[in-house]
Amino acid sequence: MSSPVNAGVISSSKRGNREFSDLFFWIAALILMFWALGSISLWGSEDRWAEVTREMFLTGRFFHPTINGEPYFDKPLLTYWFVALVRVLTGRLDEWTVRLPSAISGVVCLWATVYLGRRLWSREVGRLAGWILLTSYGFLFWARTGQANMENMAAIMLALAWYWSRRDRPCFLTYLVFYVILATGAQMKGLTAVAVPLAAVIPDLLREKRWRYLLGPSHLLALVIGLCIYFGPFVYSALTREGYESSGLALVFRENIERYFKPFDHREPFYVYLIHLPTLLLPWSPLFLVGVTSAIFTVRWRRLGAHTQWLAASATLVFVMFTASGSRRIYYILPMLPFCALFLGLFLAGPGRERWKQVGLGIQGLLFVGLAALEAVTPVVWPLAKRYVGTELPASLIAGTGLVGLLGLAPWLFHSRLSGPIERITGMRGRIAPLMVTVVFLMGGFFCFQKVTLECFATTPDFARRLASTGRRADEIAFFEESRTDVIFYMNCQVPSPVLSGRDEIVRFLESRGERGVIILPVGDLDRLRAMLPEGAQGDSVVVERSSPWLDDPSELLVAWRLKSKAGTASPRECSPKAGGS
Repeated sequence: MSSPVNAGVISSSKRGNREFSDLFFWIAALILMFWALGSISLWGSEDRWAEVTREMFLTGRFFHPTINGEPYFDKPLLTYWFVALVRVLTGRLDEWTVRLPSAISGVVCLWATVYLGRRLWSREVGRLAGWILLTSYGFLFWARTGQANMENMAAIMLALAWYWSRRDRPCFLTYLVFYVILATGAQMKGLTAVAVPLAAVIPDLLREKRWRYLLGPSHLLALVIGLCIYFGPFVYSALTREGYESSGLALVFRENIERYFKPFDHREPFYVYLIHLPTLLLPWSPLFLVGVTSAIFTVRWRRLGAHTQWLAASATLVFVMFTASGSRRIYYILPMLPFCALFLGLFLAGPGRERWKQVGLGIQGLLFVGLAALEAVTPVVWPLAKRYVGTELPASLIAGTGLVGLLGLAPWLFHSRLSGPIERITGMRGRIAPLMVTVVFLMGGFFCFQKVTLECFATTPDFARRLASTGRRADEIAFFEESRTDVIFYMNCQVPSPVLSGRDEIVRFLESRGERGVIILPVGDLDRLRAMLPEGAQGDSVVVERSSPWLDDPSELLVAWRLKSKAGTASPRECSPKAGGS
């Protein structure tokens, strides 16, 4: 009887099939990571990358990042510069511009993972690891998000790919490129890009005392050059600060060293990564848990190959390193995803453990078919369900979700007729081939269609643009106690907006702006603002943010509150807000 994956792959004798399946993989990767990349409004911390870059062009100070005119050096400079480079090349600064560096970094990370699988084990392991990483929720989510997480992950995997490509050629060039990659990665998010690759190569360096190669002068010289590359931007920033009150190196220490040993936020239980990692690995978490369980109970360490021992030891060491940190967040553990994908590639393509594979792939099959079936019946079920949900969704979303579900079910409904073509285009056969096609449709449908369709419920960009359309000057718009970076970006304010935090500041704002002055704040803070107004001052709303179906607390909606007073008007300023980014 053949195994459930039949070694997980198709025969390597057909070179044409291999090349075709590789081409199909990269086409699928480009679609999943780039399709409709800029069709969703900025969310989370994306607005920081957008606004920092916008203000760099406004001020011409690319070594001194600011948000609303205030120093913001919480992250190193390189990811902002990547966005700036895209802006220079395309002439636009919007959601697509902000996310493009992350998507490109996702391609780099994917390539490095496939390369490691092929170099250390086989083409089959690399292919399986690539497909699993590509279709993992955490990977696609952050590859399509304009922050520094995917750039950090790409630098880590690129460093490991370089290490293994030059492992047996220890020389100055080998060391230099390795440290340049580490320095570059550290300039994108922080010292994680240094710590993870170093921790990952330690098990191999200890094996056969390979660390002795590092004692030569060529290694020391390469290390010094790498340190100079890393510290260079910080030193230049410090020498040209001219009143800029933030230190990049001080924040590196605070955000990396101090946060690791004495966390000031992001405190979560020590076991939280046992939850976060399977979450990021969805929908492959069941297969991963089955694979780990089988490894614990059936695999003997001494029988493992040297490369497999390295993967197990390095992944464990990296996981322990993250767990030992006092500060923990779900995206901190992202660099573990390629290790997990390689492990699953080994589990599926390696010999033995056939019953475990049958169990794991059986669970995955039930999960994927269940999800696809649920989406397929959405057009029928939704009219009955919406009365309980209380939300009217776009008709295109309902119909499209049903189509995504049917496409996901197709490999199973027509398995006898489609099995051959599916095996040829994926480069795999047995039960893993239809699984891959189904998950591509499910993940592609979610990221490239369903999330995009739900953009009709986005409210903050609309709020900012409606406020900008009132024609108020930039200095006539203020924030109450805390600025909103996304609003500033979408209004495209050419000068900083005041942030008012006390009665005296509000009074001065009233006296200088008169009735054209507006204060942006959450609806829930209106009563507190009114209590701070001078006696007799009245006001009303100019623009109120629209509610969305999934808003839990209406008090979080933004309002632009107009203050009425007998005060005079302000003097003209040289610029005014515009709708949209620059």
